[in-house]
Amino acid sequence: MTSRVVGYNAASVLLQHNPMSSSETASQALFDAPQPPSTVAVIGAGIAGSSVALALCKQGVQVHLYDLANGPAAGASGNWVGAFHPHITRGDSPLSQLTRLGFDHTLQALKDLTAQDLLEKGTDWDTPGHLQTVPPEEAGRARETLQLLNFPHTLVRWVQPDELLPTALGGLFFPQGGWVKPARWVEANLQACGELLHTHYNTTVTDIRSLQAQHSAVVVCVAENALELAPIPGARANTVKGQISKLRCAAKPGVVLSGESYAIAPAADDWLVLGATYERPVLHMNPTAEADELNIARFKAAFPELPLGDLLDHRCAVRSVWHDRLPAIGPVPHMPGVYMSAGFGSRGLLWAALGGAIVAGHCMGQPLESKLLGKITPRAAKA
Repeated sequence: MTSRVVGYNAASVLLQHNPMSSSETASQALFDAPQPPSTVAVIGAGIAGSSVALALCKQGVQVHLYDLANGPAAGASGNWVGAFHPHITRGDSPLSQLTRLGFDHTLQALKDLTAQDLLEKGTDWDTPGHLQTVPPEEAGRARETLQLLNFPHTLVRWVQPDELLPTALGGLFFPQGGWVKPARWVEANLQACGELLHTHYNTTVTDIRSLQAQHSAVVVCVAENALELAPIPGARANTVKGQISKLRCAAKPGVVLSGESYAIAPAADDWLVLGATYERPVLHMNPTAEADELNIARFKAAFPELPLGDLLDHRCAVRSVWHDRLPAIGPVPHMPGVYMSAGFGSRGLLWAALGGAIVAGHCMGQPLESKLLGKITPRAAKA
């Protein structure tokens, strides 16, 4: 007998406010509602910061965006392409539930920007499906997990070896899994902000107190030094270097691939991206031949019959991983008016739009609270 996790998409309701039960309640809520912020400072012009900026601008808030680079998407958000899909765990952990919630928000954000002609599906992003291969020794447990969870096949299903592509590995197939070019997403977010956005590039922020004096709120959206700008006693985060490799595309897989590493080949382009490595401690940010060789070897181990073209380029970026591998989104403890949308690790494309919605809700005095979202409030590590 199998059990079923009911309502795989039910997490979406967590971000919907309950309607007022009467006009009297509505009037009281209006009377008690806090004043919206006049201006908000957002530190970091990557996918996290641009998503927060857009969510605030949609509420009519003036946003000042600060970044030390000379333009947006200079860090990991400048990668050529990235993948997004939900995460599956046997007990449907908070991480898995949150990835489904984040996935829904990512898809909706990309669709909204496409409807505004700021992105083009098929060129800037797409959802061809995502195959996550599983080592043979883990295949039985993975299939059993899917049976226990009993998710609809529109979310995830098991595929046999050689079913979708020539490979000896079976795996999890996410029919709606996709890819996006992060820099294009950042650019579209900033365009959608309109005149409410004020950018401050080539600006290094080492202390947020001056920004607190100028703005109603401050949001920290950087990977490397979030805890330096907004310290949280007991919090722990590690910086991890990742190198991706761009190769000439000799054969189109047709879907996004992952397992030990990922492979993405947008249909409209003549290249394929492999990666990313997971390197710590971070000793330097220079690309290495060894990292390219590792990316290629991992791909060939899973898909030995798929040809690869010549190496065209490579790129390194850092990502921040918190102690429990969950993001840090929401108000910073003991720092009124300071918020965070950071700690995305390798799942920035899943957390960014969700982070924007959560932070904007707090800034507007309408926090999107739930037990699940409480798991990702900026926090200390448990003793």
